[in-house]
Amino acid sequence: MKKCLITVLLISAAISSAAQAEGKFKIEASPVLLFNTGKTDYTIQFVGLAIDQDGDTVLLGGRSQLEFPVDMTLTGFDIVAETKTSSGKTLTFNGSAIMSVTDPSTKMEDHDWWFDPLGTESFKWSWTESRTKTNYLLLKLEAAMSILQRPKVQLAAMAGFHYNRIEFDVMGYDGWQVRNDGLAHDVSKSSNVKVGYYKATYKLPQVGMRLNVIPSWQLSMGTQLALGRLMASDLDDHVLRGKTAEASTTGWAFLAQAKARLLLTQHGSVRPFFSGQFEYVKHSASGSQTQTWYRDEIYYDPDTGEEQIVRAGTTYPGIDYETSTHQLRFGFGFGVAF
Repeated sequence: MKKCLITVLLISAAISSAAQAEGKFKIEASPVLLFNTGKTDYTIQFVGLAIDQDGDTVLLGGRSQLEFPVDMTLTGFDIVAETKTSSGKTLTFNGSAIMSVTDPSTKMEDHDWWFDPLGTESFKWSWTESRTKTNYLLLKLEAAMSILQRPKVQLAAMAGFHYNRIEFDVMGYDGWQVRNDGLAHDVSKSSNVKVGYYKATYKLPQVGMRLNVIPSWQLSMGTQLALGRLMASDLDDHVLRGKTAEASTTGWAFLAQAKARLLLTQHGSVRPFFSGQFEYVKHSASGSQTQTWYRDEIYYDPDTGEEQIVRAGTTYPGIDYETSTHQLRFGFGFGVAF
């Protein structure tokens, strides 16, 4: 993580040093309203020994997947600062702070399977869905410098860093589970009861290219493609079971965005404008998860027919873990350029 951050800082510093800016900045500031869709999920998988119906010891695998929706309304603030270097290149800095104002309109889902590690058979034994209360925060810093410039077209190299934190309070559940009789039984918990808490944090240094087109004084359009090195961490608190699951992983990300700005006046020290934007983010990572019990958990073991206790402080490290996220957001803003 430190190496990635240092790389981005060095790139930004190099751009600034090479720029030798003339000191005059053009500033744009705009509140924005965005609509976010997509989901973030994680999957764990483990293999162990179990006793089958005939009393034989067999190898059995388990898989669990949790899917958290991020379809919500966001609001925040964008700021852009642009200047010219002594050599005529354009140097641009972008910053954004975005947060959620609504909870997801869809529910999170929890899936569980048993599977044969030596074959292809799998058996889904549990599915539930839950309403979530969500806090979403996105911070973005980017710097770009033109490498090819024409009167109406500009190609720039960019470097940036995005920080995205999403927190979910999981409220109640409804679904089904297959029990010892082989039948699926309905299960539920009131949506007034907090049954879990999940926090995912994504740190994303990135580099890419930006293309700006300015067909007239009134209209400007831009697209950007970037690749990033993802540092992801999460915490899943199973409130009802009294255990946490934590993971820190690395992976890769792809980011694409398009923006348009429509100035309402050509002259003046303060010029209002409308803006629209579209952004797509997809990333994935893999690693291992550690589960830790913070209180005793009592459960029924169908293999022995007896109650079992997992003591507080018990830890299971090294669980295979994968996480992925895709988000699509679009929206508009109204701001001023000066």
